Amino acid sequence: MSTGTLEKLRSSTLFGTACVVGAGALWAIAAAVASDLFASGVEPLDLAAARSFIAAAGLSLASSAWRKPDTPRLQLVVALGLAIALVNATYYIAIDHLPVAVALVLQYCGPAMLVAWVAFRTRSAPPRGVIAAVVGTLIGVAMVSGVFSASGDIDVLGIAMGLASAALFATYTLLSERANSVYGPVGALRRAFTTACGFWVIVLAIRGWPSELFELSNAWRVLFVGVIGTLAPFSLYLLGVGTIKAERASIVATSEPVLAALVAWVWLGQTLSGVQILGGLLVIAAIVFLEAASHRAALAPER
Repeated sequence: MSTGTLEKLRSSTLFGTACVVGAGALWAIAAAVASDLFASGVEPLDLAAARSFIAAAGLSLASSAWRKPDTPRLQLVVALGLAIALVNATYYIAIDHLPVAVALVLQYCGPAMLVAWVAFRTRSAPPRGVIAAVVGTLIGVAMVSGVFSASGDIDVLGIAMGLASAALFATYTLLSERANSVYGPVGALRRAFTTACGFWVIVLAIRGWPSELFELSNAWRVLFVGVIGTLAPFSLYLLGVGTIKAERASIVATSEPVLAALVAWVWLGQTLSGVQILGGLLVIAAIVFLEAASHRAALAPER
């Protein structure tokens, strides 16, 4: 393939979309692998720590990750690192207590939380369509969480951790936007995971050595989560964002819960009820609407 053809492929919308979908697929598979590890006795916090160490080591190999800004923002880097450490921790605890797809749908409530935060901070009510999307997200979350199930069997800790991961994911999104403008996407990501490693060193010093991670039957899966479930999808997502822009990429990324449900069904035998499936679809539809509305607002001329 010639250089010109390769560059043309990289600049195509189809290529960018494929990169984002590929990232979502790898994240979904990694979530199933993580759930399998938890069933084998690996602790969620230990796996979250391992993921950070592997990601930081891999990202440090990229030359662009060492870009030096004119005005370093140490406090921003620390906040971003803590956010990514805690979002991984809460997300993995949610996966340990809930079906993979349910944990992912809960985490995808982040955009709705961002809308609510912006409305609160600016003291201005969002458009009716956006309010309807936020309400739809809440109803969808209730359906996915099992509130409307006949058994009434709800894992409160899992739901709480899933919603906490959504709030932390929204926080990470806001902080990463600022960090990207200072350090670049790869540089910000490398600094975030490196800072997260410092946090996990303290946590592991208190918790003790995570020997389960290094058992032969677990080690390859831990490495898979770190490399194939973290480094590879983040690289694909950044490549996709560079081609089709963040707004469209975030909408395409909503394919991840669907892919996760399929992977968990095939690999782990996890199934969802009809109400949970409808709730998940409602959340995804609301997210797509919110992202599209955000994109239209960004393009609208100022008055």
